Amino acid sequence: MLAFMRRHPIASLFAMMIHGVLIYFLVYGYYPQVLHANAVSAEISEEDLVQAEVYDAAPSQAMSRQAPPVEKKEPLPPEPLPLPKPEPIDPPKPIEPPKPTPEDLEKKLLEEQKQQAELKKQEEQKQQEAQKRIEEEKKQEEQRKAEAKKLEDEKRAETQKKAEEQKRLEVEKKKLEEEKRVADEKLKEEQLKKQQEVEKKKIEDAKKQQEVLKLQQEEKRKQDEQKKLDDEKRKAEEEKKKQEALKKQEEQKKQDEIRKAAESELKKAAEAEAKQKAEAKERAVRESELKKALQAERDAEARAARTAMVNRETATWISAIGDKVRRAWTRESNEDVSCDVYMKQSRDGTVLEVRVKACQGNASDAYKRSVELAVRRASPLPKAPSDEVFKGELIFIFKPN
Repeated sequence: MLAFMRRHPIASLFAMMIHGVLIYFLVYGYYPQVLHANAVSAEISEEDLVQAEVYDAAPSQAMSRQAPPVEKKEPLPPEPLPLPKPEPIDPPKPIEPPKPTPEDLEKKLLEEQKQQAELKKQEEQKQQEAQKRIEEEKKQEEQRKAEAKKLEDEKRAETQKKAEEQKRLEVEKKKLEEEKRVADEKLKEEQLKKQQEVEKKKIEDAKKQQEVLKLQQEEKRKQDEQKKLDDEKRKAEEEKKKQEALKKQEEQKKQDEIRKAAESELKKAAEAEAKQKAEAKERAVRESELKKALQAERDAEARAARTAMVNRETATWISAIGDKVRRAWTRESNEDVSCDVYMKQSRDGTVLEVRVKACQGNASDAYKRSVELAVRRASPLPKAPSDEVFKGELIFIFKPN
């Protein structure tokens, strides 16, 4: 009860006032009625009581038979008694609350001790929770250090693996160079043999060519003699053909004039038809070009709208990546520097490679490592909304705030 009154003092005071008013009205409503009833009974005296005597009924009956009947007068009603004046009533005295007994005081003391024990228990529970939080934070810090050490070990192992791979490649390169040198030497020997064979063949061909040249010269001499005979015969035939050609030319001239007249008519008709076809083709070309221009304009608007949408989605996606990286970042120094971060990722957002390219101002190596670690912690990153927006390699600006 005391605990409730401490927690709700206004409600407790209001309830006490209501109970006091109810007690006052109950006492005041009953006490005046009792006083009024006692006052009225005190006003009635013994003189107002009716007195009665005992008498014999027989003589009275005889007398009533002998004597004439006497009219009985009805008794007059008694005069009304004056009402008593109400006396002034004193208001009831306020009821004093009962004094607390030793048992109540002991009970109150026990309740207070119980409340103090509960408060102490709550305080101890809070201290235990605070100790648990501190231990959890220590565990998280140890876990972060272990992750950083693991990343450094992985980086060292990767560097060592790359060095071994580089050595292996150098050995293979030397081996390939040796094989190539041996192959080149063999090739040179084969080429030398082929060159000697070619020179030998050239000598043989030169000899054969001289023999052929002699045969050709002999053949040419015979051909020249035959040609002279043929020329003389040809000239005689040409003269004859010339005469026949003159006759044919005159006949051909007449036929050409007739043919030209017909061709002129046909040409005019063909030109008119070609003109109509050209006009129709020109109209078709203009309509086709107009349709192409309209389609090109629509395609350009669609491409511009698509590009704008892709740019908006790209900006939103990169902003979401930056927000997640900032949430995963743990501040290890008071530096507040913006850095360009190169990142390589898969389609599902898994971070494959990350490194800090450049920073505005002087940034420590620890700060750069913390940024790279934040990117790896944020993996998998938010997925790109579409394949057009997705970029496997991108550079974004990391800002602490």
